Amino acid sequence: MRSGVLKILMALPVVFLALALTARAQASTQVVAGSGEIPLEHCDRLPVVKVHVGEHAYQFLVDTAATSMLNLKSFSGGTSKQVHIASWTGTAATSAREVTLTELTLGTHTLKNLKLPAIDLSLIGNACGGAIDGILGVDLLDQMGVTIDMKRQVASMSDPPDVLAAFSEMESEMEECHIYFESGNAAGFEQCLDPEIVLYTPAGEFKGRAQVIEYMRGAYFKFAPDLHYDYQPHDLQLFGNAIWYSYDYTLDTPEKKVKGHGMSMCRKTDGRWRILNIHDAETSHEDVKR
Repeated sequence: MRSGVLKILMALPVVFLALALTARAQASTQVVAGSGEIPLEHCDRLPVVKVHVGEHAYQFLVDTAATSMLNLKSFSGGTSKQVHIASWTGTAATSAREVTLTELTLGTHTLKNLKLPAIDLSLIGNACGGAIDGILGVDLLDQMGVTIDMKRQVASMSDPPDVLAAFSEMESEMEECHIYFESGNAAGFEQCLDPEIVLYTPAGEFKGRAQVIEYMRGAYFKFAPDLHYDYQPHDLQLFGNAIWYSYDYTLDTPEKKVKGHGMSMCRKTDGRWRILNIHDAETSHEDVKR
């Protein structure tokens, strides 16, 4: 990298220092990409790819050590707010605009309704001598199943994970857990819990199987078999071997009828799905008259 460019990059905020360190000298060769692969282009020695936002093409810097973000001069809309931006040096808070993109496409993969921070990235473009409209970071690369092969100078695209299929598998396995809960079967329900489970409720925080089961005994299992629980999941997200989702629920006991919402995460280990995290909140309850 030219010494003048290096001096400019060294003057950038710490969040962008990773860009100089991750750039690697590459021979100027023509890359023939295979099926599901996108050749990397370059701005000086920084790897870039073409992405499409709607009908417009933009050039994004590829940085696997940073959070995805937009160049404020390329995407001027949005509202100002405090955001957190991550790089290899850690996470830093900065003032930025939050811009909503209806869709962003790389190759055959499209992400919809993205909210990304937008800050001034013009110094990076000036340093490499080209337009940098944004940074394609580890978060979006992971969502699209993209692997960067610097040796071959390609971005490899894999099929995105099927979150609905994974959730259906998890829900099918958890059906017996639902039965254990409503029947007050503490021993059976305990096997549905990850050893590292954390349960957050209005009554407090409970960590580990023993604490959670003890709470369940006092709060719910004592009402079995007159205990009925139903829920409606929303906003499914798949992260490796874990599924995160939000939900609305109803819970009926001989003492009260409860409505609420929450967030939960289940993790698949040793070939089985188990509950790793529950954050539960009541929105209303009605005492049962006797």
